[in-house]
Amino acid sequence: MPSALTFAAESGISVNGPLVVASFKLFGITFNLTESVIVQWFVILLLLIVVLVLTHNLKVVPETKRQAAAEMIVEFFRNTVEGSMGVKYQRHIAYFGALCCFIMINNLMGLLGLRNPTADVSVTGAFAIITFCMVQFNKGKTGKFKGFMKSFVEPLPFMLPFNIIGEFANPLALTLRLFGNMVAGMVIGSLIYFALGHFAILIPAVASLYFDIFSAVMQAYIFMMLSMSYISSADCGED
Repeated sequence: MPSALTFAAESGISVNGPLVVASFKLFGITFNLTESVIVQWFVILLLLIVVLVLTHNLKVVPETKRQAAAEMIVEFFRNTVEGSMGVKYQRHIAYFGALCCFIMINNLMGLLGLRNPTADVSVTGAFAIITFCMVQFNKGKTGKFKGFMKSFVEPLPFMLPFNIIGEFANPLALTLRLFGNMVAGMVIGSLIYFALGHFAILIPAVASLYFDIFSAVMQAYIFMMLSMSYISSADCGED
């Protein structure tokens, strides 16, 4: 009996990178405009519309369900950031709220028949690089130059190479975790659909609830929580 992978291969399923919509050269370097970039522009526009709607005509005391919903979202991210990082990191609430929402909506683009931008390793890598830069900035800001350099030889000097490897392992793990989960969900969903053939009625829909919705939301939340953990643990201050 042929396996699901064999059946899928015979049915024409292939896993490819994002479609290149256009290419252009700048200073001798070729840049590709891919569907991942275009879908992210769409997500940015969608989030902008949602924010404008939720924050329109705000009152000191909420009078509409729209404002109540907006305050619930803000309160959720406020509690999450303060609970995970401490009150001193209140200034990061807006960033982590935007990051979580942006990744989550990108993850859900498959529901609209679009390719998830987070199934593109260059997209998840960009998110991880931002977190990496924030980690180094926080380490330098709280520990100054001396604390920054000392963090690489703690608890003992022979840990220097391992600490350096760890600094680069964290963003790599962030990149591959989000990318791998989104690609896996996309592939597994396709395998289930094509393996069932004409009987693909209920099971693919149930699988979609997990891979396209639950997993998409959870992966965005996990990425945010890991980023907060890395940044707060890089605090070289004494408090």
